[in-house]
Order: sequence, then structure tokens, then C-alpha cells
Amino acid sequence: MAGLTDHHLLAMKKRGLAARIRNGGILQWSTVCILAGLTGCDSKYTATPKDEQMAALQKKLEAVDAEKSRLMTGEVANNFELPGVGFYHAEARDFFPYPFGQEKDGKWYVNGQWQEFAPGEAHVTASRPTPEALKKVELALAREQELIAKENSGNSGNSGNSSTPRSSSGFGSALMMYWLLSGNRGSYMPGAGFRQAESQTGLWQQGLARDRATVSSYASSNPGYSRMVAQSKSTGKPVSAGSSVRGGFGSSFKSSSGS
Repeated sequence: MAGLTDHHLLAMKKRGLAARIRNGGILQWSTVCILAGLTGCDSKYTATPKDEQMAALQKKLEAVDAEKSRLMTGEVANNFELPGVGFYHAEARDFFPYPFGQEKDGKWYVNGQWQEFAPGEAHVTASRPTPEALKKVELALAREQELIAKENSGNSGNSGNSSTPRSSSGFGSALMMYWLLSGNRGSYMPGAGFRQAESQTGLWQQGLARDRATVSSYASSNPGYSRMVAQSKSTGKPVSAGSSVRGGFGSSFKSSSGS
């Protein structure tokens, strides 16, 4: 096709695609956008409060799934946050209220104390908690079960899905505590909180399964949400209502605050 310019070739491609759409053509406009990669198909999407809520729930679910195998072996990764217990410092084998290496006023938090110099990389990446630390976990597990029972009781009269974002978080937190205690039964003798949890784990798993299905369905019907989540994972910034992303086939993410 010598002598044809790029402009002519692009025009011919567009006419050919348009012909396949007219009169019941087999292609839909969404498919055309994917095949042609036309810049006009790119669109700006602004996150809604529902997107923010779903993204937060999805993040919690992914954290539970990512840590399950390790916790069931009885270990905890350094700086892992177990909701209701704290941040784990693998070298000290205990949970504390601040992350390992957090800086504040020229000091750094390491193994339960503020020190004058930055700790650098942690020498221990994961470890088994001490029996005293596991006791904290079991006490937190008992509290979490009380909260779940209270919230489920309060929601019993509501129609629809009785799983609220808070109780969903509770299901995941409680399961992680249970897995950790179960993985350390060789060195720690669990008490009443653990035994009570044994009869509840199936219900908690079902609650998480419902939440996974809810997030999956929402993502499938909201491509803009999926783009926001992808951007969040690439930048490390959480999805927040009002933030925006622009993207389509062959384009890169761009974000801004506000619509």
C-alpha cells in the first residue's frame, strides 16, 4: 500500500471498524475500543464513597489471605499488624502499639522502646511470639468474639446482608488470631477464648466468603473501581472518595484529588 500516509491508513481502519458495527455488526463499541486503542475511549473515573468502602474491605480480605499460611505455622512477619493486638516486632517476639522503625520527634520505635538512631533493616523477618505475646492474642480474640456477637445481635433485625464492614473486619481479625494460636499449640496452651473460637471459625469463614463475593461482583460491574484499585496498589495510596484515575487500553494511570 505504497503512497498511503499514516493518516489515510488510520482513516481506513476506522471506516472498516465502523462498517462492522453498523447493521447489527458483530463488534460492540467496547470491543472496538480495546482493538483500536483509540484515545477517545479513555475516560476519567472519580471514586465514590462506595468505592472507598469496597476498596478498604478488599484490602482487609487480601491481608487475611496473604498471611493465612504463615500464621497457621505459628509465625508472624515483622511489622505485621494484627488488629486488636498491635504491630509485631519479630526480634522481640511481641506485639507493640507502634510499627517497627516508626520515627517520631527524632527517635525510632524498636522492640517496644524509642531509640536515638534509625534501626535499619530488621535482622529477623519473622518469628514465633512468646507465650506472653500469645496471651495478648487470646485476650484480643475473646474481645473480638464479644464485639462480633454484639454487632450480629444488633443487625439481626436488618434485611439483606447482615455482614457489616466492621463485623467483616472482625471475622478476619478473629480468624488470624485463631490461626496463630493454633499454630503455637506445641508451646502454648490456649484457654477459653480459643476453645470458644473453635466452634465459630466456620461461620467466620462463611462471612469472609460472602464479602469476597460482594467485592468480586462489585468489581466486575464497575471497571472504574478496578482501575482505582490497580492504581492504589501501584502507588501505595488508598482509594479515597473524590480521587480520580484516567486510563484505558494502552494508557497509563493518572490521578488527582477531587473530581
